[in-house]
Amino acid sequence: MERYETDRLILRKPNMADGSRLFAIYGDPETNRFNPAGPHANASASMKVLIRWRDHWQDHGFGVWAIEEKANPGIVTGFGGLGWAEEEGWGWIVNLGYRFSPAVWGKGYATEMGQGAIDFATERLAVEALYGLVRPQHEKSLHVLRKLGFGEVGTLEDTPGEPASLVLERSLR
Repeated sequence: MERYETDRLILRKPNMADGSRLFAIYGDPETNRFNPAGPHANASASMKVLIRWRDHWQDHGFGVWAIEEKANPGIVTGFGGLGWAEEEGWGWIVNLGYRFSPAVWGKGYATEMGQGAIDFATERLAVEALYGLVRPQHEKSLHVLRKLGFGEVGTLEDTPGEPASLVLERSLR
């Protein structure tokens, strides 16, 4: 489903015109405080991510959404959703991820989008569980995932020289 709505949000398949908003959000050091890879270096890096997301949508029929407020349609305030990922020691998982512009932090949008993703997955995907990978010091994301019913099930050594990411799981069945 290329478009999904929650109470306050429009979750839609991203398009190539979203590249400037993707770079504005993913290129911002503040939104990457807990991302060891750091912010996108340039707009070209963001366009490569958009292409990867587009390909995931083509291959699987779901993916990361561009997120707009219903009160301000047409303005992307974040990106988030579900995607297949192969993780060392975990195999193939459906990962829930998100990143929002700091201008909308504190409004509960990560939780609302996350619940929309859970509802979408329950209705439309034949998977047993969703996963969230989060840096252990990212307390706000941990809070969101726990609020959504995710529980810690292990760790993932995904960044050399950094503490392991926490792996959280939310059963769908």
